[in-house]
Amino acid sequence: MIELRHRLQFFLGANSADGFSSLYDRWIDQEAVQAFYVIKGGAGCGKSTLMGRVAETMESEGYSVEYIRCSGDPDSLDGIFVPDKGVAMVDGTSPHVMDPAYPGATGHYIDLGRGYDIGELFPLRNQVVEAVRAYQACYPAAYRCIRAAQESRRRGCHSMHSEETLTKTVKRGETILARELKSSRGRMGRRHCRFLSGVTCQGRMLLTDTVELLCDHGYTIQDDCGLAGIFLAHLEARFLESGYDVYACPSPEQPSRLEHLLVPDLALGFVTGMEKAEGFRTIHTESLVEKTLWQEGKSFLRLSNRVAEGLLAEGMEHLAQAKELHDRLEALYRPYVDFSWAEEMAEQTIEAVLSLPDISG
Repeated sequence: MIELRHRLQFFLGANSADGFSSLYDRWIDQEAVQAFYVIKGGAGCGKSTLMGRVAETMESEGYSVEYIRCSGDPDSLDGIFVPDKGVAMVDGTSPHVMDPAYPGATGHYIDLGRGYDIGELFPLRNQVVEAVRAYQACYPAAYRCIRAAQESRRRGCHSMHSEETLTKTVKRGETILARELKSSRGRMGRRHCRFLSGVTCQGRMLLTDTVELLCDHGYTIQDDCGLAGIFLAHLEARFLESGYDVYACPSPEQPSRLEHLLVPDLALGFVTGMEKAEGFRTIHTESLVEKTLWQEGKSFLRLSNRVAEGLLAEGMEHLAQAKELHDRLEALYRPYVDFSWAEEMAEQTIEAVLSLPDISG
């Protein structure tokens, strides 16, 4: 796995209350790129390694790279994007099956399954089937726990979302906009949708390296009362109307609501749950709740949030078990993979990408 510290990185998939949630189809405009590579192949055939090789080479040549981490295994890559070359690569296998929109023109397949020794693997077919079923069976249990956690949080917060509270939340947003949004560009901004956080086998992850790269100031939101989504949706609309591009980052547990908002042109970030950082002020959403409702509901809210944290922890245990079982599947395959094929494909791909003209100018 390539070292991702101090690199631009996101998730495009999330383990959510509704199952696996995907932003892969919203990631790249295939009409606007020069090359879109879709890598096919099963466990242990070198998909992530190939992408890491290409990314490292491009960085050594002076190009910036956006990295997409796998929500099932954050140490593995699911995609890379080189903006100044107009080149993207993605793992196109389940659960985020993808295909090139324009095969042969800008779209290309890389089949790493050709590296399997099928003669040796066929006698192991029953073991392979059993291993695949075992790790896949962990995900429904994880999703049930995440769904129950979200329901517990919703019950704790719901009674506090009065009209007065929601009005105060929007007003707080307007106060911040008066400070941070000084001018309009006379056009609509562009919305880039990414997950900045994830519920993973390694715990709940927040990709703070991305925040540090894009934002030198902003606001951390401590959101015990479930108001961040409303607050951020209002801010997002105003920034877009004023012509600023944003990274709109949904909650991985509940992708219908925003959890983070980054405005790179202003080096400004709104990040829920991040520890206090230099240049960042803190917003506690409990301060936005109508006082009477807070006094009446705070005990139940705190209990609901504790229950939710316990359920989420149980869900992540199931994800960790899935990762362990998937590692066993890869170990089953590994002796029967010819990795020289993946290395050859990496070299060919690097040569093809470097031969493309830059599009930054």
